[in-house]
Amino acid sequence: MKRTGLIFVSALLLTLPLQGCFFVFIPGSVITAVSDTLTGAEGNHCVRASSGVGDSILLNGVVHTIKSLSGTSTRCTNPQIPIRALLVPAA
Repeated sequence: MKRTGLIFVSALLLTLPLQGCFFVFIPGSVITAVSDTLTGAEGNHCVRASSGVGDSILLNGVVHTIKSLSGTSTRCTNPQIPIRALLVPAA
């Protein structure tokens, strides 16, 4: 069974270029970067819906300040913290 799969994949790789077909793999990080550029969304953290710009957040024992909020995001899968935010260490 494994050999059959290997033969199929090999045949596919050999015949696709001959027919003008090609496959392009785009990593998810590239798609996210392009999406963020188009929408202006930023930040890698999720915060509560009641949070606002300037609020302080304790993260890993360090106090951070919310610099910007980007609204709800598919990155934030926890319903208790649905808002994507950019956090900076507090001065």
